[in-house]
Amino acid sequence: MVEYVNAKLISYVKIDFPTEAEMDSFIDMIEKNGENFYKQLKQVGLIRWRFNRVWNKKGIFEISILFEYKDEIAFTKGQKIINKIMVDNKSLFENINLNRTPSRAINILDFYDKWKI
Repeated sequence: MVEYVNAKLISYVKIDFPTEAEMDSFIDMIEKNGENFYKQLKQVGLIRWRFNRVWNKKGIFEISILFEYKDEIAFTKGQKIINKIMVDNKSLFENINLNRTPSRAINILDFYDKWKI
């Protein structure tokens, strides 16, 4: 049986790009490095990571990223990892024009279906 752990802290980031080409460059970077990124954050308490392209806004190039952490400690450790990755890849991030809008939330209710493997 799969054990499902509820996230206590959620971080949601919306990233807007001026062009589709810049958004595609960012997506390519995430596709190449996403699994390693997830594994690093999972070690400190990340439960779930979702990377999405927003598609319901015509002419807008937007990505949304959802992080679900087991608690505040995991979130703080995760932020340190994310900041280090951004510093280590500064030249890459400087070449992609983007506007980030982060939001943070504390989970109050969580409805889901448990499933068995």
